[in-house]
Amino acid sequence: MAISFPRSIPDVGYVTCDLMLRDTVTASPSGGGLINYTQVAAPAWEVTLETRPLDYDEYSAVEAWWLSLRGGLRSVLFRQPHKGYPVAHRENNAPADDPGSLVSVADGNVLSVNSVDAGLVLAPGDRIGLERSGRYYVGRVTEASGSGTTRTITVEPPPFATVAQAGAVVRFAKPAILMRPVPDSFQAPRNGRFYAVSFKLMESA
Repeated sequence: MAISFPRSIPDVGYVTCDLMLRDTVTASPSGGGLINYTQVAAPAWEVTLETRPLDYDEYSAVEAWWLSLRGGLRSVLFRQPHKGYPVAHRENNAPADDPGSLVSVADGNVLSVNSVDAGLVLAPGDRIGLERSGRYYVGRVTEASGSGTTRTITVEPPPFATVAQAGAVVRFAKPAILMRPVPDSFQAPRNGRFYAVSFKLMESA
């Protein structure tokens, strides 16, 4: 059977899964003690993963997955394997499993969302996602309000134009990001008969 892309990460168990936003703001002095701040590119998520100890056959399967990405020519649809739910729904997943629908975006990052489960509770630090036309966005919730089936959610970073459109799907459970491998990041040191595989992925269009 042919492999389809983007692929998911191998389901082998991970001891580390650090998802960090790489900001691209530079600072430079402008004279008189003032500092100029310039955003030189859009912020992007980077994830560093390390597997649990793998035996040779498991390691071989993960390496085959990595090689199939051809150094970044092919992509990964990444979903957080740890704590992929809002903090209020780590035990009771159901309210977060129902997606919402984006109604509008104000000030670049204030989302008006409807069709959510009435029991959905969001808090600062939760992650949500937007999906539209094969594009994916993930953001951190900085503020959320609303009741019933509507919510107003402020996120960072601001979503890009392709997904920030009325009708986009809003995900509250394990939102997806399109990513590509970071070249030369794949490592597989061996301890006895086990391998601890690590690699990095970077958000990609």
